[in-house]
Amino acid sequence: MLPNHEVGRLLRVFLKALARHAAFSLRLIRHLFHTLLRLYSRITSRRQFLPIQRDGRLERVAASSQPVLPVSHNQLQMPQPGSATNSYISLLPVHTPPTSANHPTAPVLPQPCPLEFRPFLPSQVMRYNKGPTIKHEVKVLNIPAVKRDYEDSQNSGDWYARVHPEGALYFHDTVRGIYTDSSMGKKNLRSTMDTCLNELLVRMPCGLHLSSGGIELVMELTRSKNNVRICRYYFVDHYKRLLFWLDEISTERIFDGIQGVEKWSHIKYAIEHQYWQVCHCVYSLSGCGILLTTQHCELYPSAKLPHTLKLKELKELVVHASAEIITTDLSLSPFDGDELSNILSLIDRVEGAHSICVIVRFMRYFTRAQFFNFYGLSEARLNADQSVFVKEKSSSLIAALSWALNAAMFDAPRSHMEELRRVWVDRSINTPRWKNFNSKLSSEWSGITMYSTVMLAVDVSFLAVPSVNLQNAGSVTVISTYISLFCVVGSLVVSFFLTRQNRVYGQESADTAVDFLMQMTGSAFGTKALATVHGLPYAMLLWGMVYFMLALSYQVFTSTPIVTLATTGSACGIVALFTLWLVSAARDFHLLTWLLARLKAWKEKS
Repeated sequence: MLPNHEVGRLLRVFLKALARHAAFSLRLIRHLFHTLLRLYSRITSRRQFLPIQRDGRLERVAASSQPVLPVSHNQLQMPQPGSATNSYISLLPVHTPPTSANHPTAPVLPQPCPLEFRPFLPSQVMRYNKGPTIKHEVKVLNIPAVKRDYEDSQNSGDWYARVHPEGALYFHDTVRGIYTDSSMGKKNLRSTMDTCLNELLVRMPCGLHLSSGGIELVMELTRSKNNVRICRYYFVDHYKRLLFWLDEISTERIFDGIQGVEKWSHIKYAIEHQYWQVCHCVYSLSGCGILLTTQHCELYPSAKLPHTLKLKELKELVVHASAEIITTDLSLSPFDGDELSNILSLIDRVEGAHSICVIVRFMRYFTRAQFFNFYGLSEARLNADQSVFVKEKSSSLIAALSWALNAAMFDAPRSHMEELRRVWVDRSINTPRWKNFNSKLSSEWSGITMYSTVMLAVDVSFLAVPSVNLQNAGSVTVISTYISLFCVVGSLVVSFFLTRQNRVYGQESADTAVDFLMQMTGSAFGTKALATVHGLPYAMLLWGMVYFMLALSYQVFTSTPIVTLATTGSACGIVALFTLWLVSAARDFHLLTWLLARLKAWKEKS
């Protein structure tokens, strides 16, 4: 038997030989692959640009404007200028010329990548979700002497660089009225943009012309995964305050989840919302980071817009909403009273070229509220509690389970369901109500956390009582106290979790709140599931109290004399009677009135 070091040496020799042979095989395969690829490139380059003559017939393989290097005249016949065949070159009997310095191979120029037009919305402009491109390095070490010009020297042709009040750089063609966030300082992008623009102008119907301040165009160049050049665009009609496209566009993003939309006069407000909208989104539920999007007038402010008239219209909307907030608690305003007062005082001081940015920020919210509330239709929502959709019937099984859960949780889901319906009306949110709703939830859960902590201390102290501590572990008192402890701890954990969740998502914008509620109500129970979750801390705390009262009652009524039993039993009965009376009155059920009515009906019948 070989020693260990001999076995190791033989193994190393074997592995080296195996690696040597494997590397040789891989190099051979790589060389063969590259040879085949070069041959294929030469064949395709000749077939792609030259029409071939076969059996006296000319077959054009591909039309191209690529120049062909001169070769001997016995191989090629060049047509005379002006002849009918001057769009291509005829090739006589083909034989491959030798590749040498005297006969250079024609260079293969890259073909222009395919171009695709896609209509898109202002909320999809890729201004705020660009990836980081700045590297951690110092690129400018010294500033030249007497340096006074700090402008970036870049040739942008007819495009003028503009800086948004937020700091973003975009480009504007003032003659034709075109905006873009693509970098027009690059010559190849300008060339591609001109190509896209020419094709769009050819497709525009008669009577529509680009004019800065009237009808404008927004374009953006991107690439797909398969390297297809995509030109995204939309047209803006400032006179009608609308967007339009030359291709069909899906309404999924435009309607924003609102169903039952069928009239064009209603859809107009959705398009106008895209015209005005400026949407400040915060951390998304998926944790992807900050995504800030704005709509057209906020993206590309223009001093040519009639901001005086728009400012007057905005003031009228704010004053009407303020009056509605003061006189009723069912207002459909997207802002509360304090916010409306701040907006009114702010727009009174609006002036300057960038005032349009301030105006459209607020116009967006009012226009969106008009669309969500079916403004201008006979079915319009006139108060915040009103539903405009036909109520769908739930299945009997879901209704039975909901009733059972509501009874087991001391009617907590029903009360939370009523509050949730005031906020989550037809799957749309009224922002002031959403803030008040979350403030109430936070206060309720904070109070339940305090009560649960007290009950936890009471249960642990009760278990330390000698008369309870010496009992058998299977007694009713000990088991009930243990269950009470579990319920109280469960109430504490759920309260902490819901309070944190409400702190993270509760104070967000209405858009984020809608996404959150859609995720929470996606089950078969719908909004009842969310109402049940909100009522869990209250229900578990009450169950902890019930089991503690059961343990205490069993301890009192099984080990006391008759006198103590009579007095404590009477006091317990009176307390229970008043408690049930208060609970029934809070639920709008009066037992005495019900008994008197039944007695009166029995007398009349008899």
